[in-house]
Amino acid sequence: MNAMNRFATTLLTALASILAVASCNKAEKTIEPKKLDTPVLEVAVTGIDNATLLWEQIDGAGAYRIIVNDETTLTVKGDSYTINNLSSNTDYSVKMKALAPEGSKQWLDSDLSAAVSFKTEGKKALDKPVLSISEIRPSGFTVSWNAVKKAGKYAYKVGDGAEYETTATSAVINGLSYSTNYTVKVKALPGESTSATSLESEWAEAEATTIARITLDTPVLADSHIHTNGFTLTWDAIANAGQYKYKLNGGAEQSTTENQLVLNGLSANTEYTVEVCAAPSEAGAVDYLASPWTSKKVTTSDLVALSAPVLQSKSILATEFTVVWAAVEHASAYMYSISDGAYSSTTTTSAKFDGLTNETNYTVKIYAVPSDADRVTYKDSPISTIVVRTKRPASEDDKNGDLSNFDEKPIF
Repeated sequence: MNAMNRFATTLLTALASILAVASCNKAEKTIEPKKLDTPVLEVAVTGIDNATLLWEQIDGAGAYRIIVNDETTLTVKGDSYTINNLSSNTDYSVKMKALAPEGSKQWLDSDLSAAVSFKTEGKKALDKPVLSISEIRPSGFTVSWNAVKKAGKYAYKVGDGAEYETTATSAVINGLSYSTNYTVKVKALPGESTSATSLESEWAEAEATTIARITLDTPVLADSHIHTNGFTLTWDAIANAGQYKYKLNGGAEQSTTENQLVLNGLSANTEYTVEVCAAPSEAGAVDYLASPWTSKKVTTSDLVALSAPVLQSKSILATEFTVVWAAVEHASAYMYSISDGAYSSTTTTSAKFDGLTNETNYTVKIYAVPSDADRVTYKDSPISTIVVRTKRPASEDDKNGDLSNFDEKPIF
């Protein structure tokens, strides 16, 4: 091939290459991105505060945008999504479009789908509690109920009175009138975790009639430790009694919280009547009545007489003599007289008599007396008597008197 032909061939080849490149560049400029297919949206499930959406995957889509009520926008992936935190019993409208992958030159976002409407379910009321009444008293009763599912607490009231709340499944009702019919009401309330899906229950009702006040048992009295100036009265403790009332010989009413009375300062050998009844405390008076009065007669012991002094005479002379005796237990003094004269007192255990007539019989009487403090237990002793005869005057023959002429005769 000559030079001319080689040049022509080379030129043609270069032109062909240029045309080919130009042809490729022209083809790239004519490719347009394609809009993604519009999703078909479906509401699969609705709840009280949520709804689940379904759709078929769109070829080429990188994600999906959900618009709720033309306000809230959510970007999700996959072929389903559950919208939460919705309001119960509320109408909603949702739309969706498919989103092209970020940076894609091949795809464009789809058109918005047709709006799909749905309504969330309403909150469900909790079950009503089932009530039972127990421990009925004159001033109240106890109401109990079953635990209600999803309940966080309970409200209760008596009739149309004040409403109270509790997390327990029972309540003690107080402050009522005895022998009266009442209607108690209880309802279940949702807790914090269930308030979004649950409503309080309807009121459950039950009736109860308070009983009459209960009369306390009557004490059974027993006496003991009876002495000259008092005695002790006891009885078993009475259930629910807050105090005991008593009267002595129909006198003023008094009270004690003990189940015994220790009575002192009474008269000896005297009959006393003690009345006792059991009474409720001030707080317990709403449920209980005082018992009937019961009484017991008790006679105090008689005073104990002191022992009679045992008398002896000594130092007998013509015009005087002395009477002696052993000390008497519990005696504080002794009273003595001679020849039925006036009594004198001594705290010693002897008495001297002088200025007497010789060869004369004298009768001496002596008795023991207790102290004023001991007179609640003891009384004067019997009178002891002794007859003492004075001697004849002394002479030169007998000097100190004729002992054979002595005459002493004790009398007890």
